[in-house]
Amino acid sequence: MTIDDILKLPNGARFYRADMHIHSYGASHDVKDATMTPETIVNTAVLEKLDLIAVTDHNEIFNVDATIKAATGLDLFVIPGIELSTAQGHLLCYLPTSELLHKFFNRLNIVDKGLPNSRCQNAILECLNILKDLNGFAILAHVEVQGGFEFENKGSSPHKLDILCHEALLGIEVKRAESEVFYSPFDLNSDRMNIGNLRIKKLGLGANQYLARVLNSDAHTTTALGRNANGKKKVTRIKMDSPSFNAVRLAMDDADARIRIEDQIPHTVPLIAGLSLDGGFLTGQKIHFSPNLNCIIGGRGTGKSTTFEAVKCLVGMRSDNHVIDSDVWPGNIHLAWRDQAEQTHLLSRPLAGNVVNVFEPNDGPTSFHIESYSQGETERISKDAQNDPIALLSYLDKFVDLTDLKATELSIRNDLLMVQGEIEKSQHQVDKIPHFEQSLKITQQQLEALEKVKAKELIELTRRLAQERGIRDQVFLKCGLLKSEIHRKFFQDMLEQLSEAEKNQLNRLLQEKI
Repeated sequence: MTIDDILKLPNGARFYRADMHIHSYGASHDVKDATMTPETIVNTAVLEKLDLIAVTDHNEIFNVDATIKAATGLDLFVIPGIELSTAQGHLLCYLPTSELLHKFFNRLNIVDKGLPNSRCQNAILECLNILKDLNGFAILAHVEVQGGFEFENKGSSPHKLDILCHEALLGIEVKRAESEVFYSPFDLNSDRMNIGNLRIKKLGLGANQYLARVLNSDAHTTTALGRNANGKKKVTRIKMDSPSFNAVRLAMDDADARIRIEDQIPHTVPLIAGLSLDGGFLTGQKIHFSPNLNCIIGGRGTGKSTTFEAVKCLVGMRSDNHVIDSDVWPGNIHLAWRDQAEQTHLLSRPLAGNVVNVFEPNDGPTSFHIESYSQGETERISKDAQNDPIALLSYLDKFVDLTDLKATELSIRNDLLMVQGEIEKSQHQVDKIPHFEQSLKITQQQLEALEKVKAKELIELTRRLAQERGIRDQVFLKCGLLKSEIHRKFFQDMLEQLSEAEKNQLNRLLQEKI
């Protein structure tokens, strides 16, 4: 048994990588990269691991047929398309066949072809009506930037509603995954959110059947093809059985389940790829699991539990199910699984034997973790939880890794034990706080009572103090006057005792000083 034996089996719809907005040299006036020919575009798309592309030149289609021809025989599907430059914004249009694209193009009024100002003079609503007649559909191109529909048409005018609620319009293209434009409940703009709800009501769609949200490269060079605005290999994935125009259209109609912008999904996730059973009553059964949801359906006794237990057994999970290694158990089981590094492993287990890694028997991994519940197990947990909350907590603990949290808890507990003595002392002091608060309250009450009793005495004392200050000021003033009078009288007596000659001498000295 090989992995190819398992993986070559059909496993239902899967997500295909798509870049539905590419420009070519000669057809789009703003493409300066001469290598952007149909052949190079196809070869680059294959190298970029794209499954579906569309060459959508500005108001021109003459490179579409050459691109379809270049992809013949390759695992690459080309959708015929065009990008129209209208007065209301750019519109990506897609048709089922090249012939219908030509019919669509011939019904348009394109002026100044091949020039920088080439444009479509038809209104978007008219283009959508023509697309509807020809079984095509449209996507509003790079809506949030200049030239985009939302950028050029703010608010929620009736004309805008006519376009967004048209049945031929299936999606919007955003330049970046973090764009705020959704036309759905995810939109922070109330006008756009209401438009999305109105569209569902007007077209009679499902509750979550909003416009598909896609991200393309808008590539004008080979280095940009299959990459987003940040240069990363992340565009859009479309879920289909196989790439085709109708499959893309169906996916656009069911975008909530079938359209994913790659920026918003993990690069890789571990998965069980397939299972092969040899021997027992399921001998010869091979299952190629889808990377999405898988359902094993069958009547009682058809092998559902055996298949389920076989997977658990191969991944290293314990099980008490009596079917394991019984008479109906397979003689040999092979399980293919892919780890997060995208490395594929093949595990094998014989009846009553040990699991071995076929590719790396000596040191290859022979088990990996999955979350698994046997038949009736969740019901039993639910019943047990009604009487024993620990049972529910133990169940919920399986969803999270508590190792680091437990280690942190233990460290904190040890730290608390080390300072337990100080904590007890602090607690003793804290216990005294109510007593101190009561003492403080009593003291404050006593102080208030004392202040009331002494209030009159304080007022009288203040009044007397003011009077004494007034008397003191009067005394100081009179003392000053008396001092001045004494000085004047003293000098007058001194002058009277001087002789006439002394007076003349004194006057002469005073005049000389002056």
